[in-house]
Amino acid sequence: MFADMLRINYLVSGGLITNYRCSSRCRHCVYASSHAWPDDYMTSSAADEIFSLLKKLGCSSIHIGGGEPLLRPERIFPVLESAAGNDVDIEYIETNASWYKDESSAVNILKELRKRGAGCLLISIDPYHNEYIPFYKVKGLIKACSEVNMDVFPWLMEFWDDLDALDDRRPHSLEEYARFFGDDYLLKLPGRYGLNLRGRALRTYRPMMRMESFDSIMENPAGCSLLSGRYHFHVDLYGNYIPQSCSGLSIKLNELIHGADPNKYPVFYRLEHYGIKGLAEYAVKEYGYKPESEYAGKCDLCQDIRSWLVLELGLNLPDLQPADYYRFI
Repeated sequence: MFADMLRINYLVSGGLITNYRCSSRCRHCVYASSHAWPDDYMTSSAADEIFSLLKKLGCSSIHIGGGEPLLRPERIFPVLESAAGNDVDIEYIETNASWYKDESSAVNILKELRKRGAGCLLISIDPYHNEYIPFYKVKGLIKACSEVNMDVFPWLMEFWDDLDALDDRRPHSLEEYARFFGDDYLLKLPGRYGLNLRGRALRTYRPMMRMESFDSIMENPAGCSLLSGRYHFHVDLYGNYIPQSCSGLSIKLNELIHGADPNKYPVFYRLEHYGIKGLAEYAVKEYGYKPESEYAGKCDLCQDIRSWLVLELGLNLPDLQPADYYRFI
């Protein structure tokens, strides 16, 4: 039995994942979003509960992400209304611009967003998204934003010239970028983007990463500091609290604020208190996990263990939710 409850007393900044479904299946996606996910959106009642809890934790502003939140714009209108009702500011809404059809229809959607308190769009500008979304859509959406005085947070302008060098009427693969800009283009992208190498991004870049022996990784007994971070957390449409981009790890926010039972969340507890060594020993002892000789670091080992528990053993563990993350990565 564990002694310490899993609890958070305050949060500083983070985001809502209103849906996991996305028009793209980007190779850098930390949350493994794609069109394969169920077409679920955060409900008004779920949003009310989440915003109320966030306010109690001292978090009075939030951003909205996905998935692609604006695949069905009308589905996030109630979320925006709930934010206003709970006096929580929306910093920005993340979008990949895939939903852009023409300036007129985009302006109509943007006006509805503004009516409900959304004043800024973070618009993705990078080669990862350009594998699925023609650049003309990004350009058109930025122009539509200017028509309604919607602020734009371009992520990232550094890639504008890269995307603009190719035909903006169609998508382009990363391999096309490598042929155009040089063979090391893909390898340089994570540093230029500030990429978090977890989720699908880890799978993409794992073949290029330096490998470490399992034994050397196990020499570090420190707890995982990311799990207790108060910045850049996310809460998803199912009420899962996801710490600092550690996708596939979760605790129900309404339990965490009051003190979640560590016996219910053994994976999360062991990682937070005993690090990857604690999780690996637990997986070996309790479930017969057989580690490989090498991994691309502790996060690679962690993801391998968690994926094995969900996909190979079929376990439905409360702290490894949503399980579709592991299925669609």
